[in-house]
Amino acid sequence: MHELSIARPLLKEVLKISSGKKPAKIIITVGGGAGVDNDFLRHSFDDHIFPEMNWENVELILEKEEPAVRCSACGKTIEESACVDCPFCGSDDIEIAGGDRVYVKEIVL
Repeated sequence: MHELSIARPLLKEVLKISSGKKPAKIIITVGGGAGVDNDFLRHSFDDHIFPEMNWENVELILEKEEPAVRCSACGKTIEESACVDCPFCGSDDIEIAGGDRVYVKEIVL
């Protein structure tokens, strides 16, 4: 379960954004290509981070971001991240364009 090691830097970001204040709501975006299990990440916050911070009743929202890739040859974004070749131009020069990160999207104080 590496999600706790992901949750701790997210907590640092929350504390930085909130100037150390307890948030009412935290929205975290979890990219589908990031290799993070949402249930384990939620467990890390609910059973470890929030109790350590003495934060009760903090709403945690985990939003999924679908992975996307971009064709370097034609510049088009391809929503089907499992593709090997660009469906528009046939090039195999594909790069990750999104959905591979986990980050704090928003906090509400």
